[in-house]
Amino acid sequence: MKRLGDFIIAYPKFVLFGIMAVAFMAVYPALNIRTDFNLEGFYPEDDIVIEDYQLLEEEFGRDDNAILIGFYSDSLFTKPVLEDLKALTKALEEIDFIEEVFSIWSAQEIRSEENSLTFQNYLDSDKLFDNRNIERVKESITGDPLISGFLVNSEGTATSIVLQIDQEFNTYSNRNAIIDSVDEILSGYSHNYEFHISGIPYFRNQYVNLLNGEIVMYIAISSLLIIMLLWYLYRTIWGVLFPMIIVWTTLLFTIALIQLTGGYLEIMSSTIAPILLCVGVADAVHMISKYDDSRESGISKNKSILEMLMTLGNATLLTSITTAIGFATLLTSTVMPMQRFGAYTAVGVLIAYLITILFLPAALSRVGKKRVFNEKSGSLYPFLNHWLNRIAAINRMHYRKVLILGLLVTIGFSIGMKNVEVNGKIFDDVGENSKLMQDSKFFTDNISPQFPMEFIIDTADPDGALSADLLERVNEFEKILTSYPEIHRVTGLHSLLKMVNNVMSDDGLTLPEQDNAIAQYVLLLEINEADELYRLVDFDYQKLRVTAFTEDAGSKRINEIRDEISPLMAELFPNERLTITGTTILSADLTEKIVYSLAWSILLAITAITLIMALLFRSMRLAFIALVPNLLPLIVVAGVMGFMGVDIKPSTAVIFTIALGIAVDDSIHYLARFRIEYFRRKAMLPALTATTVKTGRAIIVTSMILIAGFGTLITSAFTSTAMMGILVCATIFSALIADLFILPALFYWLKPDLNITDTGEKYTQLT
Repeated sequence: MKRLGDFIIAYPKFVLFGIMAVAFMAVYPALNIRTDFNLEGFYPEDDIVIEDYQLLEEEFGRDDNAILIGFYSDSLFTKPVLEDLKALTKALEEIDFIEEVFSIWSAQEIRSEENSLTFQNYLDSDKLFDNRNIERVKESITGDPLISGFLVNSEGTATSIVLQIDQEFNTYSNRNAIIDSVDEILSGYSHNYEFHISGIPYFRNQYVNLLNGEIVMYIAISSLLIIMLLWYLYRTIWGVLFPMIIVWTTLLFTIALIQLTGGYLEIMSSTIAPILLCVGVADAVHMISKYDDSRESGISKNKSILEMLMTLGNATLLTSITTAIGFATLLTSTVMPMQRFGAYTAVGVLIAYLITILFLPAALSRVGKKRVFNEKSGSLYPFLNHWLNRIAAINRMHYRKVLILGLLVTIGFSIGMKNVEVNGKIFDDVGENSKLMQDSKFFTDNISPQFPMEFIIDTADPDGALSADLLERVNEFEKILTSYPEIHRVTGLHSLLKMVNNVMSDDGLTLPEQDNAIAQYVLLLEINEADELYRLVDFDYQKLRVTAFTEDAGSKRINEIRDEISPLMAELFPNERLTITGTTILSADLTEKIVYSLAWSILLAITAITLIMALLFRSMRLAFIALVPNLLPLIVVAGVMGFMGVDIKPSTAVIFTIALGIAVDDSIHYLARFRIEYFRRKAMLPALTATTVKTGRAIIVTSMILIAGFGTLITSAFTSTAMMGILVCATIFSALIADLFILPALFYWLKPDLNITDTGEKYTQLT
């Protein structure tokens, strides 16, 4: 570290120019970073869940490529409303990248003519508009099981228009263009109708658009709050500018790296910005504080820079490595966004360290002032010194009471941990009162839910799906599915054949009883090129598709339903290969994977950090002392989540990793300073007091900065982001209390044998 310091002091302009040159080159890729959100991206390509979903896509098409537009009208089946609906349908058909548009104007009625099937539109402008015809058509449409709950509700008062996106062009930018066109078309009718837009592709794009806006907003707001706090604390331009240059450069380099490696911002990686913003400032504040202490002691500028690097340079490296390890353990996850979040955040933390140790010494060598921070200009530091001395005295005289109180608090939060549940939804993280959620609720309440649970029944034989016995069992399966209140509607080949049988034999909505009748009906459907047929069965009639439309009930309930249905389905279809898939299953399965990944990554991180502590201090007892205050914030986070009813889901799972990283940072800074103070004083008691007072100031200040940075998240429109702000602030506060009270109290209680050798001499040579 001394050689690095000597080089930087000798060539500060070269170092600063190098950083500026790299920053200039990073601007272009950073500006081209993209944002996206899709459930398949959460899984590795060879995951069985993805393979099942790909089977659905290959045989029947995707189940998440439709945008829904709906509205309510008591006079839906009247001439003015129907004419508006027809005009809307035609206008929407002209939008680029739209493959098909479905509305009740495109709904077709199956009819029988001379033992043959014909398909005719229910709505015909030429002969529709007299009261008797409209009433008859309304009764027919609302009674059609393939249309009711899809394009209209059973009462005939709410309708939907379904825009099916051409899968070849189903990209984020194209969906934005579609949504803009839809908004423009609907604006011409908005004075008469209250439109609701939903559907999985619509939600994904609106989610990403909100996310993009919030990322920029939070970087701006967090930066402003941190700048204001730094100015209040230090009252100098350099005291504000140096830390902010470090964090802004860190963000620039990290975002550019994400783009250059083919990554993008998503539901998890969007939180990288506030993490790096706060971590970078904390590193800078610790190091500048050390530089100013040395200058105040009368040490020359160059020697103060060297002492800063040799003392806190190593400690900050250790905090950066342990924080990076905490995030890097997410690479063991089977959830791809967690892997990417862990990798990019770990690299970002190391980039922040690298910029800090290169930029700060070079910049400090060029500054003419004696001190960077003007700490004595305000009343905060005398106030902190007074209370830190009192805290040190409390720890020394009442360490047993401190530890007992800490144990009771830990037990209290542990009780809350029992209430934490694993549960995530498809339309998650957006407030229930938001326009997105209210629009989604409109379809659930008035027409049918939009979340498909897909079942593929593979008979393994061509034409095996055209069996009266099989279809009767599918009909029984529908009854099982609809017995669940979360499932509103079920469709399949059996639904279509009921309609055909009703037309051909006038037996009502019943299935044909003979295989040859089924074969005949299917042939008639083929002749008439019924598109609906091949959405329900594959080309050679080997596989059947059954779709259940469920509420967004949450992964916990969806997994319960799947677990209950699976044995019943196996009993009904003992000789067929069964697959349960769909967007609903992707979302539900993902949450279970996240819990396993989270538990494993935290265990790895704790193990790695403990080993590093043991190697650093050459004592397992000291490693244990260091570990306890790092576990306390994790328990506090879990307890707060339990008491507040916050579920573990993709967006909240990373909070535990963030909590561990923040807690470890302060502990290492405390222990590194204690190592120096112990070598100087050759006694534990005065070393602990000096460490609590000197490092305590920096820990409190960095904690204030972290709370300011993460606290801005509380105002987010995303519930998980707002909750992250609350929980991370709780983590920071609990980590601060643990490091100022629990950590020194453990030293007093355990009285470890300190094996701090003459290696500490290098930290005091310059003083």
